[in-house]
Amino acid sequence: MSISLRIAIAGTGRMGEAVEACAHARGHDIIARFNRKNPVTEAALERNPDVVIDFTQPEVALSHITKYCRTKTAAVIGTTGWEDKMEEVQHLIHAHQATMIYSSNYSLGIQMLIQALHAIGPLLDALPEFDVAVHESHHTAKLDSPSGTAISLAANLVENLQRKYRWGNSSTAYDSSRLEIVSTRLGHVFGQHRIMIDGPADHIVLEHTAKNRGGFALGAVRAAEWIQGRTGLFSMKDMLAEWLAHSVDK
Repeated sequence: MSISLRIAIAGTGRMGEAVEACAHARGHDIIARFNRKNPVTEAALERNPDVVIDFTQPEVALSHITKYCRTKTAAVIGTTGWEDKMEEVQHLIHAHQATMIYSSNYSLGIQMLIQALHAIGPLLDALPEFDVAVHESHHTAKLDSPSGTAISLAANLVENLQRKYRWGNSSTAYDSSRLEIVSTRLGHVFGQHRIMIDGPADHIVLEHTAKNRGGFALGAVRAAEWIQGRTGLFSMKDMLAEWLAHSVDK
């Protein structure tokens, strides 16, 4: 990124610290830090950051997004657990001609896994003898379960498998039409996601394990760079599609 951005960070915990370190390493300036003691307000956003990167809590997500839209502050949203409000968020973005990118996981490694599932999905659908499930593990402080990433992975698979109509947890009896998500909360695990594919003679595991928060931070900062000059609601899928298109053009 050749242009230095003026970035505001919402959420000054460990994830916010990782975002700040990555932003500085890529030549950007941090002009504001929001947390419980210094909450996001429309008045504070009048400092006109180029973008705000938000890793906070689901209960404040809609309030924050509303303020970003009203002030036309471009936003990278990494907070999960609020997706049931997506329709309202889409309306806000349209009404205010705002800019936002949302992902349940900004790790570029996870995005590679999602791309792999797009490729595998049609073949898996043609082989009904193979069943598939998602397992995710995170640290005990993570509030939402299953994780937003696990839901995204499962939704991706359901979209490609005609025999799976929905995703759900494993708390009830097995249902062949449901893609199961199993969640574990354990110690200090940054994040681990497994796609388990099982057939009569094969067991296949696609796994992503986060080593630290740096991967999530890098993806979020690169998303902040990418959304500059754009209007609308975007996903990492949009960003990667453009990257791939440019790669092909070369």
